[in-house]
Amino acid sequence: MIQGFTAGSEASLKQVDVWIAEVLRHPGLRLENEFEDVAQQVRGKLLISLRAGSFRGTSSLRTYVWRIAKHAAIDHLRKRKSRRPALSIDDVAEPTEPSASPEAALLHQERREMFALVLSRLGEGCQKLFQLIVFDELSYQEIARRLQTSEGAIKVRALRCREQAVLQYKSVTSNPGARPLQTRDKETE
Repeated sequence: MIQGFTAGSEASLKQVDVWIAEVLRHPGLRLENEFEDVAQQVRGKLLISLRAGSFRGTSSLRTYVWRIAKHAAIDHLRKRKSRRPALSIDDVAEPTEPSASPEAALLHQERREMFALVLSRLGEGCQKLFQLIVFDELSYQEIARRLQTSEGAIKVRALRCREQAVLQYKSVTSNPGARPLQTRDKETE
């Protein structure tokens, strides 16, 4: 079974996926939309572990897979609780009509300029993703279909791009003349 899994045997992969699902589908974990992402993490950890010879055979392979899946799920839940979305487009109030007052028009213009500046400082991957989310108003599901990836992967990319946008915004507001912060964009492309 181990050789089959590390070699990519379909039967072995299916059996390991069944074992992973037994753990991750537990209703107490509530991983509905994140199930596939966590399952992929488990597969990766398991593959690395098995190739390194870490499985000693003191328990069944099923138990070993369950332990890795349980620890990955716990780690994921801890990360979920510890992070809050830095920027959420849904939390932003609709802008007031710019012509309502000179102050409102100026504030509206400043927001647009700040948004354009922060967006220009982000990597190409985040710029493309924000284009699809904000301007094209596509759902995560539609974006995932177009980019041929999972919806969970798109959500993770969007979260990382929002985090990068917050860092750039803080950089701009604390030191307007500073150069853009260097951010890793490989994960968002």
